[in-house]
Amino acid sequence: METNRAEFSPRLTESLAAYGLSSEVAAEIEACLVPVTFEKGAVVFLSGASAELLFWVLKGFVKLYLPHGDGNRTLVSLARPGDLLGFVNETDPNGRRQAFEAYALTRCSLGLLSHQRLAQLIHKIDHATAIGLFERFNAAWSTLFARYVSFVGSSFRERLEKVLYNLGERFGVSDERGTLLMPELSQDDLAEMIGSSRPMVSKLIADMSKEGLLVRGEKRRFILRAQPERPASIAPADLPTRVAPNSGSKQPARAFAPLSSAIAARAHSQRPFTGAGGVPIGRSPGRALGTLGDRGPSSTASSTE
Repeated sequence: METNRAEFSPRLTESLAAYGLSSEVAAEIEACLVPVTFEKGAVVFLSGASAELLFWVLKGFVKLYLPHGDGNRTLVSLARPGDLLGFVNETDPNGRRQAFEAYALTRCSLGLLSHQRLAQLIHKIDHATAIGLFERFNAAWSTLFARYVSFVGSSFRERLEKVLYNLGERFGVSDERGTLLMPELSQDDLAEMIGSSRPMVSKLIADMSKEGLLVRGEKRRFILRAQPERPASIAPADLPTRVAPNSGSKQPARAFAPLSSAIAARAHSQRPFTGAGGVPIGRSPGRALGTLGDRGPSSTASSTE
């Protein structure tokens, strides 16, 4: 795995250090990973599949989705090297099952590790470190919940800004025009992220472009222009949910909160393993609330799903 160490190893070490785990633990985990290559658009795992394996992204990008019963889905996250996938599970009499589904956005390499093997490695840490680990998890997930609630209560414009600037922090490259977002994202992708429709995203992008905040680059990439007091980035691993209908709409909104290492600054450098989040296969993109104007969940909504 030497060819993948340059980007993956430092991020893994940093992620574990935020939980008080040593670089030796990170090295042990990395040594146990079994690398597997996925071509662009390939299925990494599907919802309902066995979840006995964890997936660390070694190289490339992965899309993480939450599928819904009506055939739609929410784009939960984009995962980069160092991010962990497959840790959000459901259980049934047959064992642990994947709650999300993952697709390779680019040709990528993932390191596979069983839950059993990870448990064996974690058992080696001392009692005090284990207690601190649980305390850090609690603080981190509490911060995630607070940020998730804030996201659900935001307008579509605010959601899009938060998503774009979060992507800028995680995937941005400095450009003479601003911050170039490296992943190639379509307007359908962004609509699935904020619980809106493609026409609504198109309108919001046009508005931001007129205001000089956003520029369209080559290959469907976006360029963010710097401005003061941008919205705080969304924290990693927020779980999406369906929110109340807007202004009489019969379609549910789906909120998204991407995964981001920015939680460290808000949770005393305590953040969960960043997880995720390929190419759509056999499903139509999520649609919700797209014709209702630049607003998120209405305060007059009477129920949630």
